[in-house]
Amino acid sequence: MRRTAPRGLVAMLALLTVGLESAFAQAPRTFTLEEIQRLALGNYQTVETAREAVEQARLARRQATSAVLPTVAVTGVTTRNLVTGAFEFGGRRIEVLPGFDYNIALAFSQPIFAGLRDIKTRRQADLGIDVAHRSLVSTAQDAALEATRGYYEVLSAQENVEISRRALTVTDETLRVAESLYRAGEAVETAVLRARVANSEARRELLQAENHLMLARQQLTLLTGTDEAFAVTRPPKAPVADRSLEALIEAGLERRAELQALERQRGIAALEIEKRRGQHLHIVRAEGTYLKRRSNFPSDQFASLAVNATWTLFDGGRTAAEVATARSQLRQLDERRELLRNQTAQQIRAAYLNVQTLAASVDMLTAQIEFARKNADSTARAYRVGEATDWDVLEATQTLTRSERQLSVTAYTLDVGRYELQRAVGEFAIDLVRSLTEQTTGGPE
Repeated sequence: MRRTAPRGLVAMLALLTVGLESAFAQAPRTFTLEEIQRLALGNYQTVETAREAVEQARLARRQATSAVLPTVAVTGVTTRNLVTGAFEFGGRRIEVLPGFDYNIALAFSQPIFAGLRDIKTRRQADLGIDVAHRSLVSTAQDAALEATRGYYEVLSAQENVEISRRALTVTDETLRVAESLYRAGEAVETAVLRARVANSEARRELLQAENHLMLARQQLTLLTGTDEAFAVTRPPKAPVADRSLEALIEAGLERRAELQALERQRGIAALEIEKRRGQHLHIVRAEGTYLKRRSNFPSDQFASLAVNATWTLFDGGRTAAEVATARSQLRQLDERRELLRNQTAQQIRAAYLNVQTLAASVDMLTAQIEFARKNADSTARAYRVGEATDWDVLEATQTLTRSERQLSVTAYTLDVGRYELQRAVGEFAIDLVRSLTEQTTGGPE
């Protein structure tokens, strides 16, 4: 005879299965740092704006190309003449003004020479595309760095919540022991009140930490555009700079996308000077026309081809003023370049020294926490056997909690500082940015 499971057990297993499925379905997704950076590059508005700037630069290149291509136009006109006119000639009726007339004209115009201004305009457009790409790289690095800061802010807030919970557990235990000793007549009421105050303070700090975590998550959501529940995990250690400060500054002056874009802008300004000077040169244009009409006097068809040349003898000093303006803009870019190079070197120097300081702080706080943890443990044991006071326990707990928080914040700030040093050098998130630019350009940069 086959035995069957009790109905109650079957129902319990079914409820357990449904509960597990619901728990897995509602489990928040855990994002890695690289995934958060990719989301920021795909959703942050500043990156989309930079993408549009690249597209606008491409369209400007198409406009510049159109200036050297022929222009072809077809024009059609119909006319109803209220007064007509015709005459006979050689046995043939010739209409000068027919009652219904039409003109169909085909005209084209082809630039031949324009003082090389069209060629320089196209070169400027090519440089403009390059400038837009460099600006996209810079904007993408800033967006990825902002997302990285937000990611580590969430990590720091999560760890602060855990530290606050551990501190609350200790104050709960301290309060429980104090109340027990007070009931046994081995402690005064002041000790209980002091433990309650410490417990209330620990609860307040936990609430504050939880609220800060909520705000950090919301800020990261704004950067990435995700609206689903998520969690973050501790990424690998940020890469440590293995070069000297001088080598980092040299690399930054060469690799920073902002400096590269400024160099292209100087090229555009130099070409603008040459363009303005080209206005002194003559302009040659070929033009052709073909006309078909109903009126047959003197002919119902007309065709012509002409080459026009134009020289500007005097323009009131406008060209000279435009050349001077273009030179002034070039000098302005030179000043901006020098300023940006100095600022870049200073940013790298500040980021480098900041990393050195934070690394030393982490080492110091690590040793400090080891001592504070041992002191808190020994004080708690002594308190349980009456060899230490509640005040000693609370002081040791607060010291340990402060040290843990300082180490947590400093360690995460150190990782962010290393990424900030990479950004200052222009080497931050290179693979992600290269992928973004390839999607924008349709090929490798």
